[in-house]
Amino acid sequence: MVPIMVAVVVLAATGGVAAWRLGARREAGDRTDISAGPSDTPTDTTAGPTPARERIPVRHVVFIVKENRTFDHFFGTYPGADGATEGRTIDGRTVPLRPAPDVHPHDIQHSFAAGLYSINGGKMNGYDTILYGDDLSGYTQFKRKGIPNYWAYADRFVLADAFFSSMYGPTFPEHLYTVAAQSYWIIDNKRTADHPGSYCDDPTEFTAHFREDLTPKQHRLIMNIEEKNMGDNPDLIYAIAKYWENIRTCVDIKALPHLLERRGISWKYYSDVNRWQNALQAIKTIRNDPEMWRKVQRPGMFLRDVREEKLPRISWLVPPEEFNDHPGSGKSVCAGENWTVQQVNAIMRSKYWRSTAIVIVWDDFGGFYDHVVPPHVDIMGFGHRMPALIISPWTRPGVNRDGGSIDSTVYEFSSVLAFIEGIYDLPAMTDRDAAADPLSGAFDFESEPRMEKLVLDYRDDCPYGTFEE
Repeated sequence: MVPIMVAVVVLAATGGVAAWRLGARREAGDRTDISAGPSDTPTDTTAGPTPARERIPVRHVVFIVKENRTFDHFFGTYPGADGATEGRTIDGRTVPLRPAPDVHPHDIQHSFAAGLYSINGGKMNGYDTILYGDDLSGYTQFKRKGIPNYWAYADRFVLADAFFSSMYGPTFPEHLYTVAAQSYWIIDNKRTADHPGSYCDDPTEFTAHFREDLTPKQHRLIMNIEEKNMGDNPDLIYAIAKYWENIRTCVDIKALPHLLERRGISWKYYSDVNRWQNALQAIKTIRNDPEMWRKVQRPGMFLRDVREEKLPRISWLVPPEEFNDHPGSGKSVCAGENWTVQQVNAIMRSKYWRSTAIVIVWDDFGGFYDHVVPPHVDIMGFGHRMPALIISPWTRPGVNRDGGSIDSTVYEFSSVLAFIEGIYDLPAMTDRDAAADPLSGAFDFESEPRMEKLVLDYRDDCPYGTFEE
């Protein structure tokens, strides 16, 4: 078939998170007014207030957001996980997932439409219909030898095998979900990239989003269309696209940094500016606030802040372009893995290790195969299943090689925000984080922490990006 391109969570954990979250904040209408002015709570600019729930020992959360991989692509052969070693194509064939190269030869389409085509109404067989997917390069898979350090984290800590991206794709709106539990219904990347600046700094940038005036009936209609076999019937996307309109890539939405700021809880967003992945550059009230924008810093500042013992309570960490694991453009997964190890090693060697939870995710499916049908919760998604690693002394032990566990609780990006909100007794921002499971299956706060560190060596077989201590 010719590739198509259209331009236009269970609360059962013992102890810990689940119980206190439900007791603290499940009112559907409980929303903080970000225009109400600063909180009267005294502010410690380097740390922030002690969490309200004293028996939750996590004080620091580091949310690392990488790029464009699926669970089956990275961990489909991991022992005990829900993985697959073969995939189905649109014409009914079953093909093996071939060994994945360290440097993928090209990008694969991973738009909102491509997400729907590949899911194909739950058949999970449309990956060869999306642009640049017809060569079956999306039907590939790493094993331990190809990403040994990512697998080592799974051996020792938590590998989540039911963690989904928040929407069908692509990068820009997915990253909005990682900070705001919504994308303002945006379904696409920016349409132009030929002017200086980006998002709120470029008045020429527009993107598509679902109209805000959609009725409940129209939402149901769109949901129904999304559940049809869109890979077999790609023109169905036009029945959805008529509900889209173009808007500026500079939006006025509430994000978790607004809530943290009001409560005096320290935070930083480590990301290069003028990049596709910098979500806070697209949120008007953050980009135009000098004090808040000061906390958006380049990724290299994260290691400095750890070393100088200035790590904020909440950190978003978006890798530099060459280390983000995005396929194509000569990028090496090996080099990206080394970068990740560098960040995690720094935390483990620091005074913050005992009090920190690190969550590593990949932002969308990138065109790669996964066999699990995503839950369909609203017109945005969920999207495909992501690799997700949760690293902390407080993670739940299990039967993985070095005592780690598989967590099959259903999560999405909003689950990480819900986890943070629960620790600090913050209100939900949207229906998504209100409903999201707050990583309840990943932690055991009733037992003593497993403080043994897993400081890993860098790989020396990367084409670039081998680090020195």
